[in-house]
Parts: sequence; structure tokens; C-alpha cells
Amino acid sequence: MIKVYDTQSNSFRDINLNTNQNGFVLFNRSALSVFKCYYNICGFFYLDRIRSKIQLIDLNDCLIAIPEYSFIEIIDDCKSSLVEYNITERVDFHPSLGFICLYLQEKLDDISDYFIKLCYNIMQNNRLLNSFAKMNDSIIYPISKQELYVFAQNVFKLTHFDYISPDYDTSFKYTIDSLINGYHINFSKDDIEKFAYNISRLAYEKVAEYNG
Repeated sequence: MIKVYDTQSNSFRDINLNTNQNGFVLFNRSALSVFKCYYNICGFFYLDRIRSKIQLIDLNDCLIAIPEYSFIEIIDDCKSSLVEYNITERVDFHPSLGFICLYLQEKLDDISDYFIKLCYNIMQNNRLLNSFAKMNDSIIYPISKQELYVFAQNVFKLTHFDYISPDYDTSFKYTIDSLINGYHINFSKDDIEKFAYNISRLAYEKVAEYNG
């Protein structure tokens, strides 16, 4: 049975089907492979492909967190497949800044993180959101080389950001092009972070044009 992390009691309990659904359902990050079979994830939210309903999600290097009230609405087949990934023992759960702002319904005006701003703008733009819903792919901040390739390809597919500008040096343009087209390059952990940041920046700048 799925267990919920209750932030008030700092312990795990059963799902509350009544009104006080203030916990989080936690999963190992490997549960992404299951989750992506049913939903499109974009950073801090995911879309039901059938109803196109937005729900919140948080991901870090080790775990996934879904608000209790959102988990209750997850497709039953998905719930069943996620059981084995459910975290039921005490764990350090530190929600990300973007997730906290959306969860508490706070404005993101003062946030400088490009990935957070990119995801928020996609969520707020109906044209982009509809395109994202039809992609059947996810935009997840990468922590590995394989994830970086997927990230670059999916972000470019949605936003068509400009990386050919004369303002960028040849090496930068070549690397971005290689990521988008799947050409093999070795990346260090710092490289992954650097290019994830720059792809987020380029995509956000493009999306900001859509929003005027």
C-alpha cells in the first residue's frame, strides 16, 4: 500500500481521502520510467494526456514528490505500477524552490533560475501547453549525459530556440547541435549542468517572446 509523508508529523501514514491532504507521496527517481508512460512531465508539473489537467510534481537527484491531493487523481494503472518505488522510510525531503512557489501559489517574478521560469511560462501559455500535451515526451532537468540529450531534444522540439546566433562561439553551437541531433560527446557533471542551464536560458528567451 502507498504511504504518504506527512510534513506536520514528520512520519509516514496512509493516504487521507478526506479534506486534510497535506502530505506528499515520495518515490525513488527510477519511478520516472513508469510515470512517463502515463504523463508528460515539465519540470514542476505534469499533464494528464487525456484531460490535459495540470498537477504538480517535484524531482531531485534521488526522489520524486507528488502532493497527496494530486496522487489521489493519478490513473489507477499508474498507481499500481508505482507501488514498488514508494519511499516509506524516513528520508531528507527538501522541496525545490520552483515546486514550493507553485505549491504555495506564489509569484515567480523575482526568481532568476531559467529552468523554473521556462517551465512556468510553458504552463501559462496555452499554445505551448497544448503543443507540450501532444508531444508525448517530458522536459526533465538532467542529471546524466543520457538525460541531457533527451532534455535538449525535447526542449528544442517544443520551443525551437535559437542557438545559431553569431553571438555564440562555434564550440557552443556545435555542442548544442550535437545534443539536439544525438551526436556522441563526452560530458562531465559540470558540463551537464552548464549546458542544461544554457539550453534553459535559450528556451526561456524564446518562450518569453511568445508571451510578449
